[in-house]
Amino acid sequence: MMRTIVTLVALLAAQPVFASAATLFHDGRFTEAATAGRAENTAASLVVAGRATMVVASFDTVDRDRARALIDAADHDFDAALVLAPTNDEAALMKAQSVGYRGKLTKSPGLAKETRARIEAVLKQNPNNALAWASLAGWHAGAVTTLGKFLASTVLGASTKIAIADFETAIAKDPRNPIHPAFYGLTLLDLSTDNGARATQLLQAVQRLPARDAYENLLKRATAQVLPLLTSGDVKGAQTLARRLLPFGKL
Repeated sequence: MMRTIVTLVALLAAQPVFASAATLFHDGRFTEAATAGRAENTAASLVVAGRATMVVASFDTVDRDRARALIDAADHDFDAALVLAPTNDEAALMKAQSVGYRGKLTKSPGLAKETRARIEAVLKQNPNNALAWASLAGWHAGAVTTLGKFLASTVLGASTKIAIADFETAIAKDPRNPIHPAFYGLTLLDLSTDNGARATQLLQAVQRLPARDAYENLLKRATAQVLPLLTSGDVKGAQTLARRLLPFGKL
């Protein structure tokens, strides 16, 4: 009997231990994280699955159709998460981001308006949500860079000034998160070479903050590539590189 128990314990110990979606995401195994998250089928794991899929689509995909297919898959993940947890702010914001990415890839004003409405709905419920402020900042800046200042303002009510203010709010509310200054700095360069000084401050701040997972480490490495160009005075070169490092910059 004892030998049987020992054998059973040994067999159980020998079975492969499958990492959770969150662990796989943390380790940078994004495609595996997406698969695991869908298999786990909880609200939290589906958000991880969608986030992981969007990372692959926006930073590691060179084909537009492939990127759109991945964003559609992430969109379904967030829909499924919201069915399980309708009041989950992270799922709601990630859903807004996936809609925004579809709008960016298709240049759809309708999807852009939907994105803004979704973000503002989260902020109405939780005005201290730093990610929501950063998302709204990215929406304003993305509209300006996609459509130009006049059309972005006229058609969507987007503004560079509001983008900057909202990024500052996000950093004030979550100062230890490297994601906010990373996107803020790269976005400032995308908007104008006149923003070199502030972008330098922000990207230097990113390097001083610890990366808590592989995604944040990806952003730290990206911003570290831009800094030497800024400090050497090559702001135009920094802008060109920043645009390649922002989501869908490889398309």
